[in-house]
Amino acid sequence: MNRAESVRGDRIPTSAGGCNLRAVGRGAFTLVELLVMIAIIAVLLGLLLPAVQKVREAANQTKCANNLKQIGLAMLHYESAHEKFPPGSVVTTSAEHGVFPFLLPYLEQQMPYRWDVPYNDWANQPTVGTHLRILQCPSADPDRLVTEAEFPETWSIGRRSACSDYNGIRQMDVALVGLALIDRVGTSQEAYEGILTPNRMVRVRDIPDGTSNTIMVAEAAARPKRWQAGRLVPGIYSAGASWAGPGLLQGRGSTFNGATLLGPCAINCTNQREVYSFHPGGANVVFADGSVHFLKASINIRVFARLVMRADGGVVSPSDY
Repeated sequence: MNRAESVRGDRIPTSAGGCNLRAVGRGAFTLVELLVMIAIIAVLLGLLLPAVQKVREAANQTKCANNLKQIGLAMLHYESAHEKFPPGSVVTTSAEHGVFPFLLPYLEQQMPYRWDVPYNDWANQPTVGTHLRILQCPSADPDRLVTEAEFPETWSIGRRSACSDYNGIRQMDVALVGLALIDRVGTSQEAYEGILTPNRMVRVRDIPDGTSNTIMVAEAAARPKRWQAGRLVPGIYSAGASWAGPGLLQGRGSTFNGATLLGPCAINCTNQREVYSFHPGGANVVFADGSVHFLKASINIRVFARLVMRADGGVVSPSDY
């Protein structure tokens, strides 16, 4: 019998060292291995999610700043055409209008608007009910409406309006002087006015502090829902939500929990006609020269007041805000 005949059946030849060369098959994952793998994936996702959220918020903040940049340019184009900035609002015995209807042609919005009736009249519903992306901060809920459910005296019988996350700042409240929170610059409320005031069109020469030192428009996000220091307040609503209405920001400040108006907090404590955003650490504003700045939430309200008032005689260094 030759050598080939000696290797038969299922016998497998071994190496010189006598080791069996039969391959050993790999079984399925054990339960412990599977749990370890799931734990590793969960940890990686936990590390990745904050980074993704941070990148998304950075993009939202940039988009928000770009919205304000376009609003600032629209303001400047209006001023160039009329030699005055638009009024912050028009309030008469027969009609009320906000600042943004004046800017529609300069925001490339060719929508009809009736000036002979109030902004919330049925005749203006097709326009006022239209959502304008440029007036929405991407960090806030999109396409919000203010309806009779929140303010029945304004939006009764089914009328409604699209909301805005931005508006002009009217003034600083003179009552803050009595609380020693801002400096005294005059005896009347008029001395504490900003650029966008009711029933008045301000010229560049009416801004002695300079257009690069005076805020024109700021964030007031998420209205008509009421937000206080990062918390939603159910069942209570913030006024001035309609983009077409006279919802100017007031510059009153609040307590740091946002529950009480008139206080040392100027930014991100309440959206009840105060500067408010969902951006961590501050809010975007646009100055009268068209430049956009991010104001820190920790800004001293005395410094903030200097940026709002157009003729207080104070110039603020960017390092202070």
